[in-house]
Amino acid sequence: MERRHTEAILIIFSEPYGIENAQAEERIGISGAALKHQRRHFKTLVELAYGIDVDEIADETLQRVADILCDGMGVLLHGIDHHTVHVIASYLKHQEPLNGVDVIGHSFRAALPDAAFLYGCAIHSNDFEPMFLPPTHAVSPVLAPLMAIAQSKNINGKTFLKAFIAGIQFEAGLREGARRSDAAAAADKKHFPFDKHGFHPPGTVGPLGSALASSIALGLTQDECVMAIGYAASRSSGISGNIGSMTKATHCGNAARSGLEAALLCAHGLTASREILETGSGWAAVFGGQLFNFANLVDGMKSLNCFTAPGFALKKWPAHTAMQVAIHGALQLHRANHADGPIEVVVPVFNYCNRPFPNDSDEARFSFQYNVAVALIDGTVNDASFSAAKLHSAAVQDYLSRIKLVFDPDVPRDFGEMEVVVRLASGETVESDAWPGHWKTPMTQDDKSAKFNACCAAFWNTETARHYHGLIANIAEAENLKLILEGLTKS
Repeated sequence: MERRHTEAILIIFSEPYGIENAQAEERIGISGAALKHQRRHFKTLVELAYGIDVDEIADETLQRVADILCDGMGVLLHGIDHHTVHVIASYLKHQEPLNGVDVIGHSFRAALPDAAFLYGCAIHSNDFEPMFLPPTHAVSPVLAPLMAIAQSKNINGKTFLKAFIAGIQFEAGLREGARRSDAAAAADKKHFPFDKHGFHPPGTVGPLGSALASSIALGLTQDECVMAIGYAASRSSGISGNIGSMTKATHCGNAARSGLEAALLCAHGLTASREILETGSGWAAVFGGQLFNFANLVDGMKSLNCFTAPGFALKKWPAHTAMQVAIHGALQLHRANHADGPIEVVVPVFNYCNRPFPNDSDEARFSFQYNVAVALIDGTVNDASFSAAKLHSAAVQDYLSRIKLVFDPDVPRDFGEMEVVVRLASGETVESDAWPGHWKTPMTQDDKSAKFNACCAAFWNTETARHYHGLIANIAEAENLKLILEGLTKS
């Protein structure tokens, strides 16, 4: 493609079609008909995704991909026994098909879309999966359908990895494209970016990432993939008002199921808009706003930059991302004298994380007050920290009654820049702006392995978990994917 045509595509993707693009026609010297033809198709993005060659990807990028794939697989196994997943499993068991896949960690079979739904919920149920900037959980909507497909279809590890990379990058590109609109909304309304429309990001970008990944894994043509993305765009949803409930995990589960279902339907001939991203009332207009930057999609898929700039933050504890910063600060005061008197916690404006007395473990994972209390009392945060016994203990209830949460609108709400201040009655104060796993302070390889081992403890002992960690990290090699699936279904 000639350089001037590449520039034309980027300008079209950067601006709503109208006067600006009419002026672009004059600047670039390409006909309006050609511009409109390019605008009607987002196939450039799909072509780039289908053209990904795993063997040509830079080592640093592959290492980052391996990190989030291993983390996602560990978190999947960690969440497969969650009470939310058991509710879903009890529902799906009554619809057990003659054909389907053996659901990992459960004794029944499920159709592919249902398996993807359950896996997506499992990955997100403990709010433990990686976080991207701008905010979204991109792993669950993509890894979940790929696991279901791999159980049903003999695909090789390279195809699995290619689909995983493409789907993740697509979701990241959509969030990057909405960054300017998010920032404008946050500055104007003084609220967390995705509150501008009330949608939870993985529920909006996830179906599209799942559709792209599923299409590649299932061997759809590029045109069928375009259709699948078009269909999946109409399944974007996830109301952020459900954050802190069991339903939040289903945003990721539904994204996983919708994208896979889209690919299966379009392989059978279902059609959708070929302009669903950039058309009027299309995905970008609905979820990205007037400032949506389409160039990020093309540039991102060319460079696969989401894995390294800034990459994904891995969570140290099974709780909301902002809680990671708060917990890290509170742990430093564990041995201080905080048995009496008020405790002040200063945070950015996160209205949905102001939960002074959470009712259950799902709410507790989104409560600044609760996570600070547990960290101060126990000096550690783990699965047991969110048990009913811990939640209703006299010590925790005492601390909750003494914690005063203060919203500071001048503190950035961006997970990469935010900070939390914990101040005791004695005057001892800690400021925290990161955690082990944050973009500023990445996890060590030992930390990553320790988290994986802990997540997989119900499936494998430490030595066996180490073996499977190696297989997952090198999933593109030989029979590794087959061995992983065998290990999961036999466990």
